[in-house]
Amino acid sequence: NMKFVVLGKYTEQGLGGFVKNPSDNRQEAAKKITEAAGAKLIEMMTLRGAYDFIAIVDGPNFETAAGMKMLMEATGTIKDMIIMESVDFNKAAEIASKAAASYRPVGK
Repeated sequence: NMKFVVLGKYTEQGLGGFVKNPSDNRQEAAKKITEAAGAKLIEMMTLRGAYDFIAIVDGPNFETAAGMKMLMEATGTIKDMIIMESVDFNKAAEIASKAAASYRPVGK
């Protein structure tokens, strides 16, 4: 499985839902949709700043996270979702190191 960090914003419609029902538990709703997609919600927090929420999700692949984004944005209550996945930085560096011998920088 992979870990994903998801950032998102509520639309005007989404914020209006909170005004109508201020005690709505969005973490519980996020947990249900995540599990229905075959993933697991590890943590979700409401934020102050450029994004309204952050979620940490454990899922089998990127397509699972992308499908969740597709569904949630299609509801019209969430927008600007960004999905970032955890990576093995050392493995990436190993690949870069192996490829370095074959790379010619621009102008050289």
